[in-house]
Formats: sequence, structure tokens, C-alpha cells
Amino acid sequence: MTYWKFTNKNTSWIDNLRIMVFFVLAVFLPDFVIGHICHLPIKIEMVFLFGVILFGLLLSATNKFVFLFFVSVIVLIQIIQLHFMAYFGSPIEPSNIMNLFRETKDIFDVSYLKHTWFVLPILVVCFGVLIYYFFKSKPIKIPFVWLILFYLAAHKPYRAYSETKGIWYFQPSLTRPSLKNSISTFSYFFFQYWPKGYQNLTIEYQPYELTDTSSDVQNILLIWGESLYAGHMPMFGYERNTFPLLSHITEQKGWQKSLGISGGIATATSTLLFFNVAREPANTDILKTHVANLFQAAKNKGFHTYYLSNQESRLTMGLQTSAIDEIITNDTNPIYFAKYKDEGLINILKEKGLKGKKNFIVLHMRSPHSPYENRYKGREAEFEKYTPAATSKDRFEYETNTYDNALLYTDMVISQMVQSFEKLALGTNYDIFITADHGQLFDYQGMWGHNNLVLEQAKVPFFVKSFEIKDLPSVISHYQIGKLILTQIGFELKNKNENNNTYYLHGNNIDFPYDFIEYRIENENVIFNKLDNTKNLLPKSSEK
Repeated sequence: MTYWKFTNKNTSWIDNLRIMVFFVLAVFLPDFVIGHICHLPIKIEMVFLFGVILFGLLLSATNKFVFLFFVSVIVLIQIIQLHFMAYFGSPIEPSNIMNLFRETKDIFDVSYLKHTWFVLPILVVCFGVLIYYFFKSKPIKIPFVWLILFYLAAHKPYRAYSETKGIWYFQPSLTRPSLKNSISTFSYFFFQYWPKGYQNLTIEYQPYELTDTSSDVQNILLIWGESLYAGHMPMFGYERNTFPLLSHITEQKGWQKSLGISGGIATATSTLLFFNVAREPANTDILKTHVANLFQAAKNKGFHTYYLSNQESRLTMGLQTSAIDEIITNDTNPIYFAKYKDEGLINILKEKGLKGKKNFIVLHMRSPHSPYENRYKGREAEFEKYTPAATSKDRFEYETNTYDNALLYTDMVISQMVQSFEKLALGTNYDIFITADHGQLFDYQGMWGHNNLVLEQAKVPFFVKSFEIKDLPSVISHYQIGKLILTQIGFELKNKNENNNTYYLHGNNIDFPYDFIEYRIENENVIFNKLDNTKNLLPKSSEK
């Protein structure tokens, strides 16, 4: 009896299912082994798991040539990826792949094998069993299924080639499955990075130095907001009371506020720069060595570290995840965050509690990121205070009202975060910091949202509750905030590159080409050193 015209009595769907299972094991088992041996926080993401299951099922129904093609490609990129992870403790990036050709002699030194010897055997065993069973069994074959396989496999390479997504879309993450990182990184390398001859641009700066200082702070909470534009907050002069709860809280004793200037115009850039307390353009040494990294500094001072995020795990790349004890991202449990949104971070914080005597906690929010109305979707009765979107007359009204409504939701979440943390930290010496990755634009010189290299978009709030921090300046850069947090952790950052209160707003590109704006903070004013359209401008550099 046959089920389809292309089957016969010698074929069975059971064999297809078994091949699929072997394929899934071949993809994820090496991650489990390497994660255990190298102490890497690799997690299985459910959406990617379902994708691997589907791809494995389709692969089982194709012919041997297509099967061997895809398996060979996966094995090759995974050999490179997993060896790199086993030795360096982080996923490979496009520039690292380029080094395979630029520094071949150093890369293929056999001495590296003492740290990575287990990678090749586990790949050979996993994929060897898969290939053996595929040729030994008799799975059902589906004509032209290879077209679907190539269509699915072409998604990331096409995004890279067409430039419909920027480099951060392809950024790897230490917590993501290694094959998912490989697909992103190699797609960007072969279809964008290599053809255009990108090179790492590094400016030679004086090295940063951290010196020990005394600090009695036991618990630190940093609320890392998303798309929070100070211009739409009543604490900074906005006519609408979009933050009634936080306004009341921050008027209490111990609280101070400043107008913050973010370090980058997008989440990925700003997050990377902020947590590494990086100031200068193209100072890649600071981003790679993590000399001033907040998580590493906290870990060195005996803090239990948390990064709890309702954002993608790729944003952890460059944050020194080896120094983070508790990592949870949206990719870890997308269904949970789809249900609870940013309030899920509050629940997780309560469940985790404080560990030991010292804790450094980062809560990375998603609200009020666009589309703004999605932040309070289903709860319009609570948060749609301003004109409902359905009756908005034009884009400015629509964007402004939905954003301000989303701020009301954000206000509720941040207030509960503060209250929950204060209950946990009661009786200890604690600090609370609140700022955001970047602001938003609402028809500012014809520009909307973010990703625009203008200082107006960099205006973010900064609130701090600390009985030790005095005389907060009225305007403060992200770099200065980072130095302030380091002081509270127990370090003083000495940076000989600082001059004349000069700081930088970095663009999306912090590799090459490098975009930034240089400005000064003087007498509570932000002053441009160069034109607002400064682009691809750097001092004399040395390419490494």
C-alpha cells in the first residue's frame, strides 16, 4: 500500500522522522557538549528549534546530492564556528572569518588543539551517524522539495546581499544556538563583508585604567530603557503627564535627575558602548578587552550579576557574558514575553531574588519601541489616554499619541521595577539608575523614530537614587553615567583620552565606515564641535 504516488512499499515516513531526529541532535548536541566543557551559556530557542525540525524533515525527503550539499555546508561552517567558540569563548564575527585568510599561519597552529580537540570528534560522530542512516534507510522522497530547502536557506544570505537589514541584524550572540549564529555571520561575511572589502578600523588611543576605590554599595539596579525620549517626559518639560507614577517616585528623597545624551543612535550600538563605558570612536580595544565593562567590574568586586532582557539575545554580544551569572532574553522564552511583555522582567526579578550580599542587576526593557501601540495592545482601557489611533488625523498625531500611551505603560512598569527592587534590597545600601539606549524623533527635520545621526534623538532621561552621589550635572553623557556606575561598584576609570568635556554620539556603523557626531557639554548646553552631519570622519588611523 502506498500513501503518495512517489512512495513505494520499501519507503517509510518513520525513516524520515528518524533522519529528522538525527539532524536535530547533530545541530544541538555539539552546543550542549561545548557549553558544558567551556561553560558557555548557550540556550535552545524554541522558534529556531522548530525551524531545525522542519528543515530536517524536508532534508530527509530530498535526494542524496542535495542532502550532502546542505550537510557539508553546515559541517564546514560549524567546524569553524565551534572551534572559535571553544578557544575564544564567543561566537565568530565577519572580521574573524577574514582572519582565516589574512593570518592563516597563526590561525592553523596545532597548539590550539589542546583547547579545542573535542570539537571535531563530536561533529564527526553526530553528522556521521546522520549521513550513515540517511543512506542506510529508505525515507519517502518528495519531488522538488529541494526548491523549498534552497528557498529557506536563502533567507539570511538574501537579507545580507540586498542590504534590507543592517549589520546588527546579523550580530551573533553567545546565548544563541551556534548554527543560528553561523547562518547570520557567514551570510553577512560572504554577501556583504567580503565583497566590499570591509576592514576593522581601529584608532590607537591611550589605554583605559581602572583603580580600586572604596564603595559600600551592596545592590545596584540599572533599568536600561528602550526608545525613551526625554522630550516626551514631564520631568523634562513635556506638557503631557506621561509619567505620573515615576514623577512622584523621583521627587522623593535621594533621587536626582539629569538630561542624558546617549552614546549611540540604535539599541545595539548604544548598549555595546554603554556597558563597556567606551567614549572614543573606533576604540575597538576597549570593546574587545572589556577593561571598563560594567559586568566584569561588578563580577571582580564580588557582585552576583544579572542581565534580564525583553530584547533579542544578539544584544549580549560584546557585553562580556562570561561575567554575567544570570542571563535571560526574549529569545530564551518568547512565548512568556509575548504574554507578559516588560512586566515579565518584574516577575523574573521577584523569582530570582537577590543572591548573596552584593548584586548588580540590569533590566533591559522593550517598551515603548515602535510600533508603539503594540506595547499596550489589549489594554487600551488602561493606557490609551490620548486620542485613539483609529481617530488620529495624520501621522504626527498618530505617532505622538500612540507613543505617549506607550509611555504610560512604561511608567507603570518602571515604577513597579523600582518598588520591587527596593523591597528586595530593603535594609541594604543600594543604588538605582534609570536611563535608555536612545530617544525618538517625531517629524524632527522630517525624521521619525531613531537610527538618525542627530543629537536630538540622543536625548534620554537619567534618574539615580543614591545617598552617596551628590551634585549630579544637569546634562550628562552615557559615558559619564558609565563612569559613575563604575565608581559605585568600586572602581575609578582613568582615561587619558578625555579632553574639554568632549563626547561622541555614535552612528549605526562602529566598524567601517564609522559614523559619529562630536560635541561638548558646557554650562548645561550641548555644543557641536563639528557639523550635525559629521560622517565617516576620523583622525589618522591604523588599520589592524
